[in-house]
Amino acid sequence: MEYLWFFIKKTLSVAIYPVGLTFSLVILGLAMAWNKRPKAAKTLWIAAVLTLFVFSLGWTGFALMKSLEDEAGPYADPGKLADQGIRFIVVLGGTSFAKGMSASDVWGESVLRLLEGVRLWREIPRAELVLSGGAPSSAEAMSALPAFLGIPKESLILETRALDTDDEANLFKPIVGDKPFALVTSACHMPRSLGLFRSKGMDPFPCPCDFRVKRTLPLLVLLSPGAGLENSQIALHEYYGRLFYWLKGLLLGKNT
Repeated sequence: MEYLWFFIKKTLSVAIYPVGLTFSLVILGLAMAWNKRPKAAKTLWIAAVLTLFVFSLGWTGFALMKSLEDEAGPYADPGKLADQGIRFIVVLGGTSFAKGMSASDVWGESVLRLLEGVRLWREIPRAELVLSGGAPSSAEAMSALPAFLGIPKESLILETRALDTDDEANLFKPIVGDKPFALVTSACHMPRSLGLFRSKGMDPFPCPCDFRVKRTLPLLVLLSPGAGLENSQIALHEYYGRLFYWLKGLLLGKNT
């Protein structure tokens, strides 16, 4: 059942992201034109152009992303985490399965999450680093970069089976239980992750990283339509994810 939900989510997301939605509107317009309904076709084509234009605006992506990052909060203070008795630093990541990649390329965009986890680990005595990779991942490939960064094997816990964030929450619960733990992920992904983990009775402390708009000058946002579209799609992925888990909870009777 979980694989079915995962497939449905991934399939639907293609059609409702800005580029996919634009393409869908164009196709529907062609269908209307084929059925000799030129006004409907024109309306759909105008909607397609406006959709791509609006979500490509730098300020659109900036606003959507900033809302999520503001909700995530600031960088975590390892001293405060240590004072709270936190022992586990859970890093949500996604590793590549391709062979012949370097230790850093295996982690791809998640390398920033890993580095933030390592930063916290170095400042928290006797902490353990709990790492997640995309299923199916290679534990050997996942551990190569942490080992290079000086993390001993006895301080690493690797999880290679998770398909998505919901899976990660389910798989990490037996490890961390109901005790507080540090949750490291990209700032835009943090609000949805916190909601999922807390819905399962877990006690995550947000440790966001990989801020996208915090390191961007607002004026430059206006001059970068490519970045605007990318930020819009990443932000919409998070908003859609919240909606998906809410609908899934309604259908399956779970409070997610």
